[in-house]
Amino acid sequence: MSKSLLSDDKVCWVCGTPLDLHRHHCYGGPNRGLSEAYGAWVYLCARHHNMSNEGVHFNHELDILLKKQCQRAWEMKYGDREKFRIIFGRSYL
Repeated sequence: MSKSLLSDDKVCWVCGTPLDLHRHHCYGGPNRGLSEAYGAWVYLCARHHNMSNEGVHFNHELDILLKKQCQRAWEMKYGDREKFRIIFGRSYL
């Protein structure tokens, strides 16, 4: 299991609760394995993951915010934007 680029704590990235956590991969679908390998994931509570309209799977603004912040953290740790584009297929910044 990789270490998250965005949080050292096992709490919801949005609201900080330690309850009912789900592991959310910032770049899903065919990039889910890459998200896991590079630490592009966070813990989200059920409400902020997929159990309400506030969740990242239903709230486009939250989804894009998370992708952008994760990309910034990825670029600081692993390389530049072009390398991110090559690996993940696009840039969110």
